[in-house]
Amino acid sequence: MRLSYNNKFQIKKTILLGICSLSSSMLLNDMQASASTSLMASGHVGVVGQATFGSPPVGSDFSAFRVPIGLILEAKPTDNLSLYLGIDYAYNNYPGPSIYLGQNSTTSKTDSTGTGSPMPFGNSANGSPYSQQVDNVYITQAYFSYQTAIGLLRAGRMPRHWGLGIYKNSEWTPYSGLPSTSDALSFTGDFNAFDVSAYYEKYSEGVGGTSNDSKGNAFTLEARLKSDPADAASSGVSQELGVLFSKFTHGKSNTTLNILDVYAKFYFSSFYIGGELLYPTGSTQSPNYQNLGSASACSYVQDGTTPGSITCVSQKISALAALLKIKYQIDANDSTSLASTEKAQKILGTEERKSSHVIGMWSGYVSGGNNQFNSPGTSGSTNDITAISMNSNIQPSFLMFNNTLPAVNGMPGGSLTNTTFVRLDYTYENPSFGSIGPVFVWGVLNNLNQNYNAQNTLCKNNTPSVDPNSPTNVLCVGGNSNLGFEADVSYRYTTLDRVTFGLDAGYWFVGNAWQVYNQSLINGVYGMRASVSTEF
Repeated sequence: MRLSYNNKFQIKKTILLGICSLSSSMLLNDMQASASTSLMASGHVGVVGQATFGSPPVGSDFSAFRVPIGLILEAKPTDNLSLYLGIDYAYNNYPGPSIYLGQNSTTSKTDSTGTGSPMPFGNSANGSPYSQQVDNVYITQAYFSYQTAIGLLRAGRMPRHWGLGIYKNSEWTPYSGLPSTSDALSFTGDFNAFDVSAYYEKYSEGVGGTSNDSKGNAFTLEARLKSDPADAASSGVSQELGVLFSKFTHGKSNTTLNILDVYAKFYFSSFYIGGELLYPTGSTQSPNYQNLGSASACSYVQDGTTPGSITCVSQKISALAALLKIKYQIDANDSTSLASTEKAQKILGTEERKSSHVIGMWSGYVSGGNNQFNSPGTSGSTNDITAISMNSNIQPSFLMFNNTLPAVNGMPGGSLTNTTFVRLDYTYENPSFGSIGPVFVWGVLNNLNQNYNAQNTLCKNNTPSVDPNSPTNVLCVGGNSNLGFEADVSYRYTTLDRVTFGLDAGYWFVGNAWQVYNQSLINGVYGMRASVSTEF
């Protein structure tokens, strides 16, 4: 087992934070001998096994096994001060979801001494194209929070979440990668139903538009209007409305991003509707974006003073992602509202819950670009970058959008990109046997592969092969928009001590978007997944 950090800056910062936290705790204990320090522990454990058969683009079979473990410690030296330490580990024999914004292999530029400078938007972290790998221990939280008379002050590596989670998602799932975190200094002013937060961020994990380099930073403002969903039964409606604006900059690659994220959630007695929209704009000269721009996006130059430097043309960024979720509980009333049903599912065992029938619908859009299908350095149709991905924790289906799919340029997998989808589901829960229900998902590509023709050398000479451990698999796919249709069935049962057993099975009627040029289409994919997990 090895400890994994992103760079020396992160190591120094984490050590410094630990020293400061320990010193603060000891000092406060000395100054307030009469105060008792409380220590609370929470965490999660899971075991997931799954097998898929005939996965595109080459009809591969895959068996997967994953054991995620996480622990969060909270110490309260005083009533106002809390110290947090979170550690995550996962054994898995399959790759986790890709990091954001394009599939590429160039992750740094190297100076004359051979020193690499990490650039934003790379799909690789420490040589790995995925967000969480075998036998790596990650510090997901290491921060303090202090409640002042005017608001909450926090500093360190803290969890981040926003809206429905298409940008930042701190919710843990046993099937996915790390939650979003941020090394930041923040202050939140809470005005009962309204709060405002300000962040100065140096690095984020699992979030698009960030950098491992200490020179990358962001200034973020969040404003939120909220009420308690548990009050929906008495007041008739509860809501949460929010807006986030983040300005990200990275000097070495002349990258500037203005990220706007707005969302709304409404709970009625039997009905829920939530929507979120993410709109990043800006420009970059990062070499990691060369495969999303023109052939001359980056060039190797030697100017006599900085041998081996890389010069990249500036590319504009303008992308869009949106997500809509709707739920309706058929048998809801004043005592069994949809909000109370969801709350019971989070804190109670199945035997303690009431019977319910819930119909749900998801609809999502995430932009892409024709030049996403290119390999690094290959000519594209425009310098503009229109590609983005949703957070990898958002997986509408078991097979079509699955974290075991290899990373293929321009195609969705563990992270959604270049895709529009619709999902319909129904869940029946009974305290005697648990919850069960079908899921139906349909998806299409938003942009096609413009190289998909006989005249293109890549397609004409293409021999389809994929490496599941590679951050870039350039295949001649994407000649049709249809990703296909999928039918799943899911079962869940939670014991009284909060252990959840899950079974998933599905069949995917693969669409022509996955057909490799001049090759037979893989028509059907099927698979099963079993899981045991708990949060404590």
